Amino acid sequence: MENSDIDIIKKMYVDLCDASINKDIDKIKQLLAEDYILVHMTGMNQTRNDYINSVLNGELKYYESIHESIEVNIKGNIAFVVGKTKTLASPFGMSKSWWRLKQEMTLEKEMINGL
Repeated sequence: MENSDIDIIKKMYVDLCDASINKDIDKIKQLLAEDYILVHMTGMNQTRNDYINSVLNGELKYYESIHESIEVNIKGNIAFVVGKTKTLASPFGMSKSWWRLKQEMTLEKEMINGL
């Protein structure tokens, strides 16, 4: 069972990157908790809504992602994810270039309708 959970989590990580590239706001909302905070490499914090608005208005423009590694550690209902991705982006008005990004996430498994 745990291996399938790892596969699901890895797919969720890739789906989040793809949703950001495609400005798929419904998918981003589905994947990110309402209390999600993104801490950028500059130290700037963005709430889920701030992140979504930045993707929508082009402040954060993503073009392509190459996933170099996605590590998942599961302890009970909590998963710790470290994704390393090479991303083609033009964030906050910077020129379009490749960025090596590392995203650390903590996920909590939710039970839906007792399943």
